[in-house]
Amino acid sequence: MENYLSLHLKVKLKKTIYTNLKNLEIMKLQRLFMLSIAIFAFTFMGYSQVEPAEAPMFGNVRGVNAALSHNFGKISGTVGTHNFKIVNKGTTTMHITDVKIPEKVGVTVVDMHIKKGQTGVIIVNIDPTVKEKGKFAEKVIITTEQKEPNTITTKEITFVVAGEVK
Repeated sequence: MENYLSLHLKVKLKKTIYTNLKNLEIMKLQRLFMLSIAIFAFTFMGYSQVEPAEAPMFGNVRGVNAALSHNFGKISGTVGTHNFKIVNKGTTTMHITDVKIPEKVGVTVVDMHIKKGQTGVIIVNIDPTVKEKGKFAEKVIITTEQKEPNTITTKEITFVVAGEVK
């Protein structure tokens, strides 16, 4: 009788261990499946959201005003120059308070204070002797401030430039 109980306990223990291992394998497969779905979802989301600085490599930027982007195309030998225009549609003078310039991109702000109804000019230069060879997409960010009665409005304007230095 003791042998029978011992054998019965061993069989029951083996079944329990087998069931636990089987459940563990199923859980591993479920986790692997969920991880695969998560990786696919994040990859898909990453490809569907193109940054404005990445999109203009072969034309204007989708979702960005064409006046705020410029594709220099292929640049070699001479400096590529483009003039961006800022129109002050406010009721007071617009002040340019900050300019964020990417590395190895030349930017000249012609008008730091743009009167109401006037147009200011931002000149962007790409020098092929300074900029590394290859494709580029850069953002020039201008911060403006306008003081209206009882309010101060601060706005960032992003200009996107792209092209290829040969």
